[in-house]
Amino acid sequence: MTATPDKGTITITHTRADGTLMEGSSKGDGVYELIRPLGWRSFRSLGLLGIQQSRDKAAKRWKIDAAAKVLREHGWTVEIEIDEDTRRSFAEAEAEKYERAEARAERFGEYASNAAGRSEAARKRGDQIAEGIPFGQPILVGHHSEARARRDQQRIDNSLRAHVEERKKAGYWAAREAASAAYAAFRRDPGRTLRRIEKLEVDARRVEKWLAGQSAGGYTRSDTDELHRREAEIAEQLAYWREVIAEAERRGFKVWGPADFSKGDFVNTGGTWYQVQRVNKKTLTIPHIHGGVGVPVLRKDPADKTRGGYTIPYDSVRGWASAEDIARLEAAEAEPEAERTVCPHCVRVADGQKRFSEARGMCTVCGHARPKNFKEAPAPAPADTEQVATPGTPPVEEPAPAPAAEACPMCHSDRWDAAARRCPHCHHAPGGEPAPVAREEWTEGMALVLIVSKGGRRTRKRALWAVTRREAQALCGDPRTSGRSYILTWTERPGVEGVDWEWVPDNGSLDGVLSDLNVTPRRVWAVPEPVTP
Repeated sequence: MTATPDKGTITITHTRADGTLMEGSSKGDGVYELIRPLGWRSFRSLGLLGIQQSRDKAAKRWKIDAAAKVLREHGWTVEIEIDEDTRRSFAEAEAEKYERAEARAERFGEYASNAAGRSEAARKRGDQIAEGIPFGQPILVGHHSEARARRDQQRIDNSLRAHVEERKKAGYWAAREAASAAYAAFRRDPGRTLRRIEKLEVDARRVEKWLAGQSAGGYTRSDTDELHRREAEIAEQLAYWREVIAEAERRGFKVWGPADFSKGDFVNTGGTWYQVQRVNKKTLTIPHIHGGVGVPVLRKDPADKTRGGYTIPYDSVRGWASAEDIARLEAAEAEPEAERTVCPHCVRVADGQKRFSEARGMCTVCGHARPKNFKEAPAPAPADTEQVATPGTPPVEEPAPAPAAEACPMCHSDRWDAAARRCPHCHHAPGGEPAPVAREEWTEGMALVLIVSKGGRRTRKRALWAVTRREAQALCGDPRTSGRSYILTWTERPGVEGVDWEWVPDNGSLDGVLSDLNVTPRRVWAVPEPVTP
């Protein structure tokens, strides 16, 4: 058997600082094709072959040995040099990650800018060709201009397609740029860092057990040298991340734990104040979200005697308040709309409306509650007007305070109907069905009939008539008031005229339906008093 001729020497090196790299290979010598299926990649920035994600880690000897075996079978001399003790500090590794993220953000931003420029240039090319064609001008088949018209048509189509494709690329690279720019903040986020510290502490306990000859994680390890190196790495990482948390605490971040809560306190998570049902070692038990949606404060129903609930970890806590703090916030009066601010939760659908009440710390529409730690400063009590007695003036007897309006026991809204025992806001009706309200009174209330078109994207609802609720039900239930592209519907709370809805002309196509149903519509809307059906 003829021996395979020696093609040269390949050196595979590994250090914790540089990772696993291969030297002695050049482009076109066939080495890359042999080792690529074994998990090796080409690093163009270094001009070398290597194993991805091998820095700051132990050598992946199975990949190194497999590559060496294949290369030796094809006539290469392979030398392996592994140094597990040459490493860089964890702080240096993190700093390099942040620098590379900044470089990526700058590079992706340039890509996005170039793609946006190409998109705009393609659009202008198409517009320039289209400007030379009269609007509505067809292609004259058989005319001498037919060939040029078809070429122009194809050029316009190609330009618009290029415009759309380049715009998609610009959006893609802009998103990559934003993600890279936010990498450092994402990496050092306090909540995420706390979870990372908890995982490292688990790893440290496992390494300690392995070094003691015990089982951890379901198995044992005997590679003592590597375990000692891993122990030192974990200690260094824990020190680094604990300093990140200490820095966040100096900026005002609060690390929550079981000692900060007791049953009956309130915790803010996800923009809602939840009443604490139980304090656990690693979690808090709060009422389930199914108990109320779109409300700023959620308490457990006193009639519910079950122990069920929803648990949240302490790193998701964003604020603390006592029962007294929540009572003061709920008792505070919301400012006029002109003095409110934009709600950060429903800003996209608010259409410029100022919904957030700074006095209450809550949105008056969506119920978003601003997180805050009231341990530092309790919520202020509602302002009271006090009479100042002047000398020689007899004291004035103050009238007895009016009884406070009963609130809904579920969502704590002031819209609770005590007579009907029903809440029109969350539809809570304890003790079975609510007491019936006179049906005749409700059906004679006013309603606004709207027309809705298929695929419509209008910012305001379109109103046709103002009728009674009884007439609105009859109109919208008639099959003649709906077609393939439109349908009639009605509401008793349309919102503000000119902001949420507007009148549209009545073309008379439904006069026959109005006549058959004996309905006389009006084109004037007066805000009715709310009546619960």
